[in-house]
Amino acid sequence: MSLPEDVLEKHRSVADDVVGEGTYGHLVGGEWVESDGGETRVTHDSTTGEPLAEVQAGTRSDVDRAVAAAREAFEGRWGEKSPQQRAELLHEVADAVEDEKTSIARLDSLEVGKPNKHSLLVDNTIVVDQLRHFASLARTADSGRCPPSGDDKHIYTRREPYGVVGCISAWNFPAMFVAWKLGPALAAGNSVVYKPSSRAALSTLELARIFDRVLPDGTVNVVTGAGSVVGDALTDHEDVAKVSLTGSTGAGQAAMRNAANRIAPVSLELGGNNPNIVFPDADLDDAVEGALVAMLFNQGQQCTAGSRLFVHEAVREEFCEKLYARLDQLGVGDPLSPLTDVGPLVDHDHADEVRRYVETARQEGASVLYEGEVPEEMRDAPFVPPTLLGDVADDDTVAVEEVFGPVAALFTFESREEVLARANDTEFGLAAAVWTNDLDRAHEVAAALEAGTVWVNTYNDMFEPAPYGGYKQSGMGRELAAEALDDYSRTKSVKVNHGDVPNLG
Repeated sequence: MSLPEDVLEKHRSVADDVVGEGTYGHLVGGEWVESDGGETRVTHDSTTGEPLAEVQAGTRSDVDRAVAAAREAFEGRWGEKSPQQRAELLHEVADAVEDEKTSIARLDSLEVGKPNKHSLLVDNTIVVDQLRHFASLARTADSGRCPPSGDDKHIYTRREPYGVVGCISAWNFPAMFVAWKLGPALAAGNSVVYKPSSRAALSTLELARIFDRVLPDGTVNVVTGAGSVVGDALTDHEDVAKVSLTGSTGAGQAAMRNAANRIAPVSLELGGNNPNIVFPDADLDDAVEGALVAMLFNQGQQCTAGSRLFVHEAVREEFCEKLYARLDQLGVGDPLSPLTDVGPLVDHDHADEVRRYVETARQEGASVLYEGEVPEEMRDAPFVPPTLLGDVADDDTVAVEEVFGPVAALFTFESREEVLARANDTEFGLAAAVWTNDLDRAHEVAAALEAGTVWVNTYNDMFEPAPYGGYKQSGMGRELAAEALDDYSRTKSVKVNHGDVPNLG
């Protein structure tokens, strides 16, 4: 059995509209170039499996060329820009992205499988908002402070860019990560070499066209290819002064090892297995909606996924009844359909991996409380239906590892002390949520949870410019807000002496 012809034709038609012609090159110094290795790889439509485009399979020498171009831009055309000029150019980029965000969103729906209404109304809205936010912050990127000093001294600090920044992103939010990383990196005055995931590079490359049209040549460079080649070459490059990576904990550890050879600073946004806690006084209808977002946004392919759902035993039955009813109402199907809430996973390999987690959970004694349906016409696409597991122990595999799919485990609890201990019993610490109408409890639980972001009566709320990042093995550094600008700049102290010169005797 294969996908229906009308589905195939719809996807081919959209691809014809939004995918660039021919083979995508690396963007190096304002030019689109072939890889020194002469090899390319094919990207595919996640739903149909059909080819979309060819992209370059980068080499270490390609990274060398890109870093050299970025260094030249930093020392000249881009580095000479004032904070106000950087701000104006970033606003111009944001305007251009807004004009093209519909096609960018379609690329992510094709290549990753995310429902188009989410990639357009959420992901690409955040792209534009982030670029505008950091354009505004760029005006103060070089400012510092004046610490108190005596009458015979004047002391001040400066915030200065690192130089060339190497950015590596994951495949689950390809367009959004471009703004998360390039916004603060460029606002602070750095130039960038960017490596998108080899699983999903097309929206990054199309966004790179926009940056390249607006910014001086070499300010933004993009090298595509395998992480084991391009990623390693970027993170251990002697002229890359700062590394920023979004990906798995293993990828973060590798980046840290490479950067440690030259003591280069690293920002990491890594994995999670995040607790979502529902207290008995919560508005259960709201908590159910939050659980759906936590479990199923982007098909659960998100590091912030609320895959450990803790519900107080007093409301478990009522909560589950409402949750199952809402799950039944969700549209599972073609990501290009405006009716789709849950699309396919990125590819069949990843879908198989998620299914193995579910099977492992069964073998370890879990029960399946809910399993959704995949439409018959979508059976050949890499779908995993929404799945809720019960009877899961806190040390079972799905409670310990990151599943990265539309799967959650339901736990019950009796007391605040109990649920906090269980929620924090993880190597991760990216995000958490609490649902309660008791304001004191909300603040106390938020303070006790070991996570970089805690949502109260909401989930995955990323629109406001609050700092975002992880505790423990979920990473280091912050994105999305002014703290991100700090991560892409360094402090210099200047001390001016107006009095006697210090002496030894």
